[in-house]
Amino acid sequence: MSDEHVFVDVAGGNHDRENTVVYATVDCDAEHEEHVVHEVGADGSLGAALPTQCTDVCECDEEEDCCCGVAFIVPALAAGETKRFAICTDGRDAPDMPGVSVDLDEDAMTASFLIGGELFTRYNFSHDFVRPNAYPVLGPGGVEITEYAQTDHPHHKSMYVALGEVNGHDNWSEMEGHAFTRCQGVEVLAEGPVFAQILAMNDWVSNKEKKFMEEWTVITVYNMPETGRLMDWDITLVASEEGIHIGDTKESGTLSVRMNTPLHEKGGTGTIVNAYGGLHEAENWGKPSPWVDYSGELEGRKVGLAIFDSPHNLRFPTTWHVRSYGLFTANCWGYSYFTGDQSRRGDYTMPLGDSINFVYRVYVHAGDVCEAKVGERWFDFAYPPAVTAVEE
Repeated sequence: MSDEHVFVDVAGGNHDRENTVVYATVDCDAEHEEHVVHEVGADGSLGAALPTQCTDVCECDEEEDCCCGVAFIVPALAAGETKRFAICTDGRDAPDMPGVSVDLDEDAMTASFLIGGELFTRYNFSHDFVRPNAYPVLGPGGVEITEYAQTDHPHHKSMYVALGEVNGHDNWSEMEGHAFTRCQGVEVLAEGPVFAQILAMNDWVSNKEKKFMEEWTVITVYNMPETGRLMDWDITLVASEEGIHIGDTKESGTLSVRMNTPLHEKGGTGTIVNAYGGLHEAENWGKPSPWVDYSGELEGRKVGLAIFDSPHNLRFPTTWHVRSYGLFTANCWGYSYFTGDQSRRGDYTMPLGDSINFVYRVYVHAGDVCEAKVGERWFDFAYPPAVTAVEE
């Protein structure tokens, strides 16, 4: 093994992989600024540099061994295939390649995610909104995948976090007496060739602006082609002020999306499908599934959006409050509504000081559910390739 490289093997496992982000931990020089990763050919030669980003750099002194996390993008890996990669630790300059950046405008209260300098989505946290939201969400060719529902459901604002009943507060609708989510600040955590990331620190307050809960949401956008954008929502709800009761209601969605009107099933071109092949609203509303996809034709393009539930989330696989008029939410709370059985409840309680975490991936794609290989991309998220250090 070269003193200038650390070698790792990445195994595809049971599934074909495409543009998959993987993570490795390497020993490094405390003075380093970045690493470079290359695929290793069969003859031991190094291929072109891959998008690479240091994730966690140790703040260690000279007497300690230093290590850091390295994320890189594997372009392709077949099921059952293993490829070797060299993580260069010799301080060589990384090639200049487009990445993901965040344009944080604290005056306008927006955080725009730019991939290769082009807008993908914008997190809007102004107090002019009842709740923060991500809008627009742009797909292939710059088409708007989501919408603000200005007429039928004005609280459906593109992509957002909301719950219908928390300690008696309605933080779902915009009807009289509703609660609010007030952003207290947004911090840019990372930018680079692999991903950009923000932390939004939000307070949930009553209609009288009394705080009753905190929400810490980390949004990560990855450096993917416009035919397959990836965005993770890591949502933590914290019982910071008092014990919390989340009520059983269908008017809720830990992560919610409103699809653009031409993509609706009702009156549009859209089709709803889940991981088990369930079709349309009737076979998806209130049904559990690891993922659901909503796709159709928009401005002459076949496009869609899928939400992936994590196996680590509460009540995996989640049930879905997904409608033919474009509402699309991961809702693990409304069991009595979904089953029609009041004895089956989705209520959840947290004592003061406790918290609960949810992680979802949003996959904005070209094509329909089959063309976009939505099921395979869920496995990239839920069961990623295995990374193994190569011993000397």
